[in-house]
Amino acid sequence: MEKLAIIVQRYGKEINGGAEQHARLLAERLKSKYEVEVMTTCALEYTNWDNYYPEGTEIIDDIKVRRFKSKKKDNKKSHKLSRHLAKHIEYNTRKITPFNFLYLIINRLIYNYSPSIFHDWLENLGPLSLDLVDYIKENKNNYKSFIFFTYLYHPTNEGIREVANKSILIPTAHDETPFYFKGFNDLFSQPKFIMYNTLSEKRLVERIYPQTKKINSDVAGLGFDKLIFPKNKNNLGFKYFIYIGRIEENKGCRELSGFFTKFIQDYDKQLKLVMVGEKFMETKISEDIIFTGFVSEEEKWNYLQNAEALIIPSFYESLSMVTLEAMSFGKPVLANEKCEVLKDHILASEAGFLYSDYQGFALQMQKIVELSDLDKKKLAEKGKAYVDKNYQWNSIVNKFEKAIRYITGNY
Repeated sequence: MEKLAIIVQRYGKEINGGAEQHARLLAERLKSKYEVEVMTTCALEYTNWDNYYPEGTEIIDDIKVRRFKSKKKDNKKSHKLSRHLAKHIEYNTRKITPFNFLYLIINRLIYNYSPSIFHDWLENLGPLSLDLVDYIKENKNNYKSFIFFTYLYHPTNEGIREVANKSILIPTAHDETPFYFKGFNDLFSQPKFIMYNTLSEKRLVERIYPQTKKINSDVAGLGFDKLIFPKNKNNLGFKYFIYIGRIEENKGCRELSGFFTKFIQDYDKQLKLVMVGEKFMETKISEDIIFTGFVSEEEKWNYLQNAEALIIPSFYESLSMVTLEAMSFGKPVLANEKCEVLKDHILASEAGFLYSDYQGFALQMQKIVELSDLDKKKLAEKGKAYVDKNYQWNSIVNKFEKAIRYITGNY
């Protein structure tokens, strides 16, 4: 078997980040075709990159995982450098008015830019593991191909330099401020092949980094197995909507909790919001919002199958696995229209609803609450059909096989 390396910032069954879960699912599918190894850090969480797992190798579901220690992140320094770099975002990424044009010019004069500032920011953002990068450099001849997850982090940016002609980049890019930092120009010139999650992600990357149009690419995403769990009754004793994922401001969770609380007050609905996942922000105590913390897969699906709908308030997504999981499970999705990826999913599937402000949120919530059994069935059928058509593992694995053959020259 040809040897294949997957490089991702964190790896483990306890980790529920989208890119990390994507990497694990892909590794488990590719192991029947290749000798797959994962190269990652010892970190469990991304806020500080503290070393949690032991350094060295372990086997997870028949896949060798190589873990390397990383340096602790200085969040204060990271925020300072981020603010500095944000002053140099290119004009073509912003709507230009006379006022902000002058503002940009002044900031560029005050905040001098140099590649070293971007490099300092990238190292501090982390996870900084020079041993991981050195391992890639010293062992690059032992692997046929290297798959790098996430444009944002240090292992991808530095590791891909060492094996550019053998590399597949899965950028998981979305419309966030760091994506526009000019230091990423180098990264998006490096890979031999780019595998996007969605067409909207491909459009975004090619618009901001036009050099990627010359790089061979495809759109794969990831596949979803048919989920079969015993149908359990709703033991919570009330109707509820559900959010699944990291509970943090950047995911739109603060806005969601505010919208939901106002909706309950305005309409006197006997509903709850169940938020499943680890909390990374302070939250108020409320009888209307229930936080479960991290739960097992079986518990997660039990919560989902009894919910009225899944709510995804995120402004930034490159795929949104949980949206597709909910659709494959036959549940309607209420999503933030400001996220292009989510909007594309909803419009293409016709299996959900969109909102852009509180008024739209309240209107769509009322529609969902009032759905008839027949309407629910139709939405479920559309969601399942969309996932079955576009996100099947056989097709996705075939796309990676073709990409690897392209890299190795075995057309």
